[in-house]
Amino acid sequence: MPVAIKMIRENASSQEKKQFLEEAKLISNFRHKHVLRSLGICLDADSPLIILELMEAGDLLKYLRENQAFQPSDPHALRLQDLLAMCEDVARGCCYLEEQHFVHRDLACRNCLISGRNRNNRIVKIGDFGLARDIYQDDYYIMEGVTPLPLRWMAPESLKYRKFTSKSDVWAFGVLIWEITSLGEHPYAVKDNSEVLQYVCEGGKLPKPLNCPSTLYQLMKHCWSAVDDRPNFILCLENIVIMRHNIEDATLSTTDTIRHAEVNRS
Repeated sequence: MPVAIKMIRENASSQEKKQFLEEAKLISNFRHKHVLRSLGICLDADSPLIILELMEAGDLLKYLRENQAFQPSDPHALRLQDLLAMCEDVARGCCYLEEQHFVHRDLACRNCLISGRNRNNRIVKIGDFGLARDIYQDDYYIMEGVTPLPLRWMAPESLKYRKFTSKSDVWAFGVLIWEITSLGEHPYAVKDNSEVLQYVCEGGKLPKPLNCPSTLYQLMKHCWSAVDDRPNFILCLENIVIMRHNIEDATLSTTDTIRHAEVNRS
């Protein structure tokens, strides 16, 4: 059985090693089709590691961005129903984590993994819970005396008060849907981190991607409501399942998606 190995960096502090092991022990208890499975833990004090199931297509963000180069006629090119299926897979994993009273704090496409390119058996799973930070360092904002934060995926209450709940995960899920429907564009790409912080705290929202159905964008905006008005993940999932049944499949316009993002950066 092929596996993936996650190791902590060589010069990690004792506190980082402790957090790594605590996280590893926690996720070892998860059992769900759409949450990456931990197969084992090595508790070596100097170089602890986690043994994970292998997801051959890698992380979802890279997968989406690679699709921008495909022509619609390519058999591996994503279609609208593929994007909705990805959203549904992540929503199902989030429902499970919500039931387990687990707050992810770092829900994003870079932290989701995909099994393969064959749409008939392709599965998306929520990945290794913050262990992807070394890969996408630019997605994290370092404030003085604070652990690096995924600012562009964070809810206003998390930005202002460092408050993380299932409802802040719902906000991040809305941004993740935006990533999926924009084929991996960077949220708030024209703004620097300080501008994003101000924009989000003042009520700013991401624009609708061209490949995104209006009903799905309405769900995104619901996820970006005030904290008490946000849906839970069960409601998010129910909405996405209904959309998958009611929305006709269609090819995606990768050129228009990129052009749309460039317009929003100007």
